[in-house]
Amino acid sequence: MKITGFARLGATALLILTAAQWPAAHASAETAGASITTVTTVNCRSLAGSGSYSDPLRLGTVRGTVVAVGCPPLTSGAGYNHRYFIFSTVRTAGRKSAAGARFQLSGNLSAVHPRLASGPVTVLRSLQHGFWTGSASNLTGRYLPLGGLNPGTYRLGVEKLRSPLSSLSTPWFDAVIVIN
Repeated sequence: MKITGFARLGATALLILTAAQWPAAHASAETAGASITTVTTVNCRSLAGSGSYSDPLRLGTVRGTVVAVGCPPLTSGAGYNHRYFIFSTVRTAGRKSAAGARFQLSGNLSAVHPRLASGPVTVLRSLQHGFWTGSASNLTGRYLPLGGLNPGTYRLGVEKLRSPLSSLSTPWFDAVIVIN
C-alpha cells in the first residue's frame, strides 16, 4: 500500500519529497524532463535561532522550495521533543505547496510530525491535516498541505509524538517548505 500526498503536490514537490529516500547530505535539485526545480538548501544547524518556540530557527522568506538539511533528532525529555522554524511568504501558496519533515523511519524511531501556526494560532495539525510519503513499511516523511495559505509569517513546529517508553528519538530529518 502506497501512502502519498503526491496527487495534491504535483511534480515539483514530488521531486523534493522523493529526495527523502536519499541521505540528507545528498539532497539537491532534480530535473524532470524540460523543467528544472530550484531548491534552496541550508544546513539546519547553521540557521539563526535556537529552535525553541520563542526563538525559532529562521528560514527567511520562502519563494519556492527551502530544505533545511541535517536537523538533529527530536528526543524524549523536556524541551527536546519539539523544534520550531519561522518563515514568511509573499504570495498565496499554490495548491501544490506543502511543509513538513522528510526522514527515513527505521527501527524503534518515532516519526517527525509537523504543525503550522500563524502567531499564537495553530492553523494545521499533523494528525488532522497531514499526509505521509513513502510506503507503509518505509515511511519517508510527514507533510501538511499549504494550498491557499495567505501571505504572511508562519511557524512550522515539528515534534515527536510517541511516548518515551516506545521510542526515545526520531531520526535525523530535513525540514521542507514548498511554496509554488
